[in-house]
This record gives sequence, C-alpha cells and structure tokens, in this order.
Amino acid sequence: MRKNLLIFSLMVIGIFILTGCGAAPSDAPVVPEAAEVPETVATEVASEGDLMHDVAVDPETCGVCHKDAGEKHQASYDELYQDGVIKVTDLKYRFTTNPDTTTITFKMTKNGAPIDGNSVESVGIYFVSYTGTSFEGSDRLTLKDKMSYDAASGVTTSTLEEKAPDAEGYIDYTNVGGVDGLIVLYGRDETVGTLPARINQAKYPFAAVLETGAGVDYVSAANASGCEDCHSEPFLKHGYIYARLDQDPATDFYTCKACHLDNGNGGHLEWQLLVEDPALAAAYFEDDSILTPEQEAQFAYKTTLMNDVHMSHAMEFPYPQSMANCVTCHEGKLDVVLADANLNVETCKSCHVVNGSVAMEGEETLYDTTGLALVNVLPEGHDLASDCTTCHGSGEDKFAPAFNQIHTGYDKVIYTADGTKYSDSVVVSIDSASFADNQITVQFSATSDLEGIDVSAIQPTVMVGMYGWDTKDFIVGPHERLSDDNGDGAITSDDSRALEYEVGAEHPRATTVSADGGSWEVVFDMSNWADLIADGTVKRVELAVMPELVDADGVALALNAPSRTFDLGGNDFDDTFYSPIVKVTDGCNDCHEALATTFHSPDRGGNVVVCRMCHITKSGGSHLEMQSRSIDSYIHAVHSFQAFDIGDVNFADPVEAMHYEHHINTPYPKHAATDCESCHVEGAFNVPSQAASLPGLLSASDSVDSWDRNVSDVPAVVVGPAARACGGCHRAELINEDLAGDLTMLNLHMTQGGYRVEAGEDASGTLQSVIDQIMSLFK
Repeated sequence: MRKNLLIFSLMVIGIFILTGCGAAPSDAPVVPEAAEVPETVATEVASEGDLMHDVAVDPETCGVCHKDAGEKHQASYDELYQDGVIKVTDLKYRFTTNPDTTTITFKMTKNGAPIDGNSVESVGIYFVSYTGTSFEGSDRLTLKDKMSYDAASGVTTSTLEEKAPDAEGYIDYTNVGGVDGLIVLYGRDETVGTLPARINQAKYPFAAVLETGAGVDYVSAANASGCEDCHSEPFLKHGYIYARLDQDPATDFYTCKACHLDNGNGGHLEWQLLVEDPALAAAYFEDDSILTPEQEAQFAYKTTLMNDVHMSHAMEFPYPQSMANCVTCHEGKLDVVLADANLNVETCKSCHVVNGSVAMEGEETLYDTTGLALVNVLPEGHDLASDCTTCHGSGEDKFAPAFNQIHTGYDKVIYTADGTKYSDSVVVSIDSASFADNQITVQFSATSDLEGIDVSAIQPTVMVGMYGWDTKDFIVGPHERLSDDNGDGAITSDDSRALEYEVGAEHPRATTVSADGGSWEVVFDMSNWADLIADGTVKRVELAVMPELVDADGVALALNAPSRTFDLGGNDFDDTFYSPIVKVTDGCNDCHEALATTFHSPDRGGNVVVCRMCHITKSGGSHLEMQSRSIDSYIHAVHSFQAFDIGDVNFADPVEAMHYEHHINTPYPKHAATDCESCHVEGAFNVPSQAASLPGLLSASDSVDSWDRNVSDVPAVVVGPAARACGGCHRAELINEDLAGDLTMLNLHMTQGGYRVEAGEDASGTLQSVIDQIMSLFK
C-alpha cells in the first residue's frame, strides 16, 4: 500500500517530546535518512562551492526571550476546560397551559458568585425520554427560549411559549414532568478558539441534569474516565459538554443522551464510506446527495453512543491503539459489553467494514480495506441477517464460541486473555556491564511469572549509543551505518548497523558470549571510535535491549525495552544521568496503551530513551519534510498531524487528496496542542539547553508534482536545538496550511535568534562544522 494512503493510521506515533540534550557526530559521513531508516551512503565529492564547512555560526539566543515558552504553552492550556468554575444548581421544570408554556429555572454561579444565565456565551436545554432501556425521541427536543434573570434570587428563567400550529418551527409541547427521562442543561463561556470536528476550546464549561418522572436507572457500559486517557480532563464532548457530572460515575454520558438518541438516524455516513469505499467517500464529501436509496439504507445507523464512538474511532480518527482493546473505555464492564446478547450485526458493523474495497495501480496495491471486513470474518453461509446467538454462546445448547471468547476485550499483543499486561509480567533487565580496551561487555536477563511464557525464546536486539560530551544525544547512533563493513567501497544498506546487534547474528563489532535460559552476555567492540573515547567526546554510553517475543499463535508481544546509562570512565552504571523528560506509563500509554505497537514493533515499549537511540539529530526526517529525525522534531510534527511523504501523494487522485486533507485537519486529542504535560514530565518542556542538546539536520521540502503548492524548494539545513524541537510544531502547522510566507518568516525569526545553515552537498561535513563550533562553547 502506498505510504500516503497510510497517513491516517501511521501518524499516531509516540508523545510530544522536547529533548534538552544532544550529541556530536563522529568523523564518519552522515546524510539524511533513507525512506525507512537513516542510512549513510557513499556520495561523490562535492564541488568547493557546495561545501558549507566554513560557515561561522553563533549559538541560539531563543532562551533569552523564550526561556519559559513551554510553561506559557501549558498555562494557556490550563485556562481551557476549567472544571467547576461555572456551576448550575436548582434546575427545575414547570409546565403550564393556555398557552402551553415550558419554564425552566436554575441558578448559575461563577467562582461562587451568582451570575445571569444570559451573560454566558452558550446555554442549551434539552429533554430526552427514557424507556427503561434506551433514550428515545422523534428528534432532539429543546426546552430553551427567552431567558430572564432575577438578581435578588439569583434565578435565571427560560420561558418557552408554544408557537401556533401553523407557525414555522411549531412543536407540540406537552408536560414531560411525569415522563421518565432527563432534562439536560449544558453550555460554555469564553470560547477562545475552535478545532475541526466541532470542538470549541472554551474556558468555562458547565452542565446540570434533572431527572423527570420516576427518573432513570441507566448505567453506561462505558466509562467517561476512559475518554480522559486521550482527551481533556474532565472529558468534554465537543470541548464543553460534560460526559460526567460532578465527578460522579453514575452520571456517565447522561448529557450525551440528549443528542445521541438510541433511536435517532445517524448523519455521518462518511464514516463507513471511508473504509467501505474510499472512492465513493471522496465523491460524497463533494456532494452528499449522490448516494442511491440502496446505499443510504446500507450505511444507515442509529445514533447510539456505541455506534457514534465506535465508528468515529475505528473509521474516521487515526485511533492510536487497537479497537479490540475494549478495556480502554469499558474497564470493569467487559462482562456487560461482551455479553452474548451484544453479539449482533449492529455491534459488529460499528467497528468492522462490511465488504471493504481494493484499489490497484498495475501490481501495486493503493489501498485494501478488506482485511477485517465482515464478509471475510463471518463463516461461510452466514450473512448480516443471521442470528449469531443461534450457535454462539455459553449455554449448553451452544456449540460456537461465546462473544467474550471471540473478543476478550484485550488487545492480544498487549494483554493475556484475562487482562494481564505482558510488559508487567515479562521483564527484561540489564544486570551488569564492564568496559576495557574499547570493548564493553553487557549482561542482561529476562523473567516471567506467566504460564506458557518461555523467556529463553526471546530474540533480543542489543544497542549501544554513544553520548557526545555531557549531552543526551548520540554522537554515534547504534542504528546508523558508518563503516564499509563488506569492503565494496561504499557505505550502504548492505553494511551493518554501527552498534545495533541481533543476538546470535553475525556482526563485525558484536559477538554473543552466552545465551541460555533467559540470560545473555554480549560484547561490543567500539574501537572504531577509540579517539572519541580518548579525547572525552564520549564519556557515557546508553545500553539498551529490544526483546522480541512471539507467542505460540505467532503474535509478537508488547514488552518494555530497558536501557541504562554506563559511565566509561567510572566503569559503572550512571542511572542518574538521564533525567526523565517524557512520561510513558501515564503519558504515551494513556493514548497508545503500549508504545510502538501501532507504528513500529511491540518490542520497543516503555522507554523513550530507546526511541531516541534511532531518532537522532544527525539525520533529517525522511518521511517528514523540513523536520529532523530527532525525536523532539519528529514527534512534535507527528502530533501536529503533518503528513508523511507528501511527495508521494497524488493530489489529482480524489482518494489520496481526501486522506491528506482529512489527516492534516485532525486535532490533537487533548483538544489543544499546548497541553505539554500530557506527554512531558512537569517542567521538562521549555527551550532546550544548548549545553545538553546538539544542533540537528532538517530535511529539505518534498517535491510535489500533482499540486501547485506554495511551500517549495526549501533546502536541507542545520539548525539549533530550539529551532529543531520547538520549531517542530510551528513548522508543521504552517506546512499543513501551505503558508509559505509565514514559514519563511518563522525560519527568519529563528535564524535571527540562532543559525540556519544550508547543509549543501556534504550534509555531514556541514553538521560537523556547526557542532564543533557550538559545542566548543559548552563542552
């Protein structure tokens, strides 16, 4: 499948990361990475005019004016979605006749002081009836009209007088005081911005609910707290509608039911179209009247919360984990959602495409959405009209698996069938290391308390990254190719990685001493960089293990990749060297559940330091134009939804153009990208220190042949840590908007406060020159 058609699923990587440290490159040549991984390749000698080695640079001064920029970003986010500032109490309903009049009264306070309900930006009041099992209505029913305020009592009154039967918008209102249901009031004040998907970035949301008749005994099968893993806290639908009132789980999703009627007709047919027939979806976005009655019936659905949430996350959003990981939203309630009664076509269609489609260009597959299509999942002879529970269930008369056996509710890559996380129970640790004669010996082991897990079956990949000076970047990245190992006169992908080694394989700089019973010992020869060790450029190395473990069903399991810093001079571990910058357990994994399972491989979890061992400053971002492969630039751009490989997108193709537009308009799920603490350790997101972070290489702009865009002809450049890291978000935003002039001004601004050196034909030499000059001031 072409890379551009995967952008909506590939761009869910990792977490916002601002690294505050760097490393210097060795004398070995380095150029921007290849399509998948950074490669150092042989190049012809550049002409004298193309060499940029002698360009003088001064250090960045960004920290002078912007030293607390990260804190200001976070402070701006913290002004949004403030819980409990505006409160609504004493919500009451009254109905009178002649004329039929609905009266709603309530009190509203802000920071404890009474305010007029008319003074806030938006108030909505709705009624929905409850049948005992579902919330239903002919349509969303508003109860709000003209509002007045009595300052003496602090009561706001909404008075809705029924229109004449022949008037436009006439609704026959009746007394709902005795009808089981909910009166829902919600709204917002001080909206500072909006995002796609109808998200309002409001400072002060508010809500209240009044039960009518005998009330409701509804208990949601989902948890609003699950939404908060990826979204705002408290979770606010559309940026301001509370999913949970007064922090009471018993009210989960009550407010949502005012609009998401269980018998309502769904209006987002494009969700299913995106996966069922992308070409038809592209046409539908241009003209939503093109569907035939048969197609409208095929894609019709009810506006239940299950349908709206499942479909949007499975089909529209770049959801960063498996939809089979039901526990994310349904923790503690899997027995309810996976009951056999829910094994039906409506449930299956909410996540699965029915038929799917395939598009080919010659022998190349452009897209294929048939993999988990129901037509390929249902047994032969069954169709969407079949009653699954005829055969499936847990009763004695059933002979096919129960729903909770088909779906356990846990992603099988991350969890056992009973909900034990593999990374908690299969633990790999780096136990000891020693350094002598430019060789480092590493011993590590694995343990597990899970039945059926044989830790000796782990296939480990060991890496050694060489830190430059006292920075936290790598002068020698383990994933690089820096030596002509096969002696063919060029450094290519046929040569070995610098210091990355799959245990048991052949490698010119690594050997396996022992591998038995879940314990391993390997030796790395770092003689190629003995001069860097001798002159103090390299004082420390990072030792890491990526443990690949495949179960009996062929599933690669999500395990954490451990790493430890080793001080070469002290010949001992220095576990205090790397101060945490990014939160993984309560950051990355809040959205991703297990890091790297949806965009790399499951053996890379739990540790952003290991991510940084490949994502180094020395390479430009190949998939991401005008970014660095360095994790700070790369992940900021990814979470700003800059598209991968824009040069491969055929904008003349409606499907490819649709996916591109869809992707770049996806908002950061926290409903503002300035929530630095959603990913970072508190205080670890200001302008990076130049003493601790290296200059880096930004890739050139891609050449786009099928779109006459404004941004073009931007060369590869070497920039400082702040331009690389902080600029990652700012560049991505302007690239997505195709604001070439603004991008030029941004680059000029960062150049005036730092440096921006064209890499030229010899990118490695230019980078080396800049690093030498800058680090001479700090090392």
